[in-house]
Amino acid sequence: MTIKLKFHYILSLFFVFIVPLFFEGHFIYQQIDTYNLIAFIVGITIIGSLWDIWATKHGVKDSIWIWQFNKKDIIGITFFDLPIEEYLFYIATSTYIIFTWKLMESGNVFIPTVATLWSLFFIGLPYINRFKKQYKN
Repeated sequence: MTIKLKFHYILSLFFVFIVPLFFEGHFIYQQIDTYNLIAFIVGITIIGSLWDIWATKHGVKDSIWIWQFNKKDIIGITFFDLPIEEYLFYIATSTYIIFTWKLMESGNVFIPTVATLWSLFFIGLPYINRFKKQYKN
């Protein structure tokens, strides 16, 4: 089964961060101060977005060009020339980090370990598939 590349970033976000985020959230959400969580997310999103906008504006013509977003991997909806997936990345990762931290702080190491293993598996999956295709002969 082949998935259109334009959904690669959003699907990666879903499997690497959103699924474990909801899994961890089920066990820790009542202990989270929603106001502080939202403030943290907003702060990280502003700082990260400003950095991303600067980094991607330079382009390959500049000697300090850092990165770009592959148009084939994103849905195509942008805000200040950043794909919507990038903003979702800030929200998902910020929340995931706070949930993991709070769970570990409460002494629950099992749930964050399962969530992290899940994330690592889905981070590595494309590389495993590429390796299998490369050495299939």
